[in-house]
Order: sequence, then C-alpha cells, then structure tokens
Amino acid sequence: MMSTPMGPIGPPMHPGMPPQQQPPPPPQPSHVPQQQIELKYDNVNRVKTLIFSLKNSFANVMKVAGARVNHMAAGKTIEEAPSRFDKTLDDFFSICNQIELHLKAIQECTMQLKDSVQYLPPHVTLGKQDASSGPSQDGNLSYTQYTTTVKGQVNFTKSVQDILAEGVRNVAKSDVN
Repeated sequence: MMSTPMGPIGPPMHPGMPPQQQPPPPPQPSHVPQQQIELKYDNVNRVKTLIFSLKNSFANVMKVAGARVNHMAAGKTIEEAPSRFDKTLDDFFSICNQIELHLKAIQECTMQLKDSVQYLPPHVTLGKQDASSGPSQDGNLSYTQYTTTVKGQVNFTKSVQDILAEGVRNVAKSDVN
C-alpha cells in the first residue's frame, strides 16, 4: 500500500474565512519517549506487566490463605478472620482473565497477519506493468493487478454470501413443508 503523509484534519476552509489555528498538541513528558508510550498499549508488553501483577496477586492469595488457616487452627471464629480470602482470589482470577484476553488478542492478530501475508501482496507499486505478467520478481504487484485481485476477492465473497443465502432459503422452505 502506498502511504502519503496527511496533514492535520480540521474543518473545511471556505473562501473569505480566516484559517482557524490548530490547538497545540498535548505536551509529552520529556523523559518518556514516544515509542515507550506506544509500547504500553501493546498486547505482548501488557501480558508481561500482568504476569508481574499475577505473581504478586498469587503471593497475596497464599498469604491470606495461610493467615486464614492459622486463624481457623487457633479456634477463632470466621467473623474475626483477618482478611477476605474470596476478594483476593477474585483479584487473582481477574488478572488471569485479563491475561487470557490479551493472549487471545495476540493470537487473533497473528492469524490476521498470516492471512494478510498469504492473500494480499506485501506492496503495491504505482508503476506501469503489464497486468498479465504476474507479480514482479520482488513480490510487488502493480496497482492494476492489485485492483484485479481485490475485485476477485469481492466477487468471491458475494458468491459465498449468495450460496449461504440460498442454503438458508432452502432450509426455511423445508421447515415449512
């Protein structure tokens, strides 16, 4: 795909209207580079940070469970229990669920990348190239070849939808009879 730098998007300018000034971008902390800010939203890095939280939460569960066992072994009642085991266990499972969601997102991204590499060309060039010659030696497709590929994929998708719709109609007809 070809990427072109885009300017700031704002309200359309009309003749006779003075241009509006863009608000300054929010200040970035000078000690935190932009790459580090982007990394905190990365699923892999998020899982890594959650693993540390999971270790702490597991230690807390074990500590509360041990205190609870000692408390009960001393013959004291449940009302006098030091802290709530169910809350610490819920916190532990909450972190486990977050990790599971991030791992599923990582898996889905990997599958989409694999499919993207398999079904779409890595790069589209705007140079003039014969559409019948196939991809160039470096794996790039011309824009004409790319649009032909996309049109074929759209037509295939439409035909699959038509087949599924026909199947649903046939099932509905057979249910009525």
